[in-house]
Amino acid sequence: MVVKTAQPGILHKTEALGVHLGLADAAALRRAWHDLAARLGPRAIVAAMLPRGVEIALGMFRDLQFGPIVTVSAGGVLIELLRDRRAALAPFGSATAQRMLDRLALRSLLDGHRGSPPVDVERLARAISRFSLLAAELSDLVREIDVNPIVCGRDIAAVDALFVAA
Repeated sequence: MVVKTAQPGILHKTEALGVHLGLADAAALRRAWHDLAARLGPRAIVAAMLPRGVEIALGMFRDLQFGPIVTVSAGGVLIELLRDRRAALAPFGSATAQRMLDRLALRSLLDGHRGSPPVDVERLARAISRFSLLAAELSDLVREIDVNPIVCGRDIAAVDALFVAA
């Protein structure tokens, strides 16, 4: 299992040391929650631990001149380190999302690497396209969106998201 802080105002849980991964039993969960509660506050989210996969991130920011811009990048803790990122004006279709993925340095990881399962890249491209539609629809209400990480393996699942109001 995973437990992470849900305290208001903590925008980046990992940077605040607000995430405990791989909790195997109730005792480990209790210890993790007590640590978070003592340091950051009592609000927390408990979730199932996902299998490992390629981590990507989706983002949206509203440019004053061009409108909503969607980014696709390396995700998780690698987002700032690799700076592997592509951007497009929202909204866009699956073909544009596919091109964005194809231009990422981590693209070959999506095909399966050293025994890891390949990612359904067409399905991932559809999800990115739908995110761009959401970004376009919400661009008057939301200044920024970060969905990071999205774990891509046999399944594709968003693990955390941040919306910043306009």
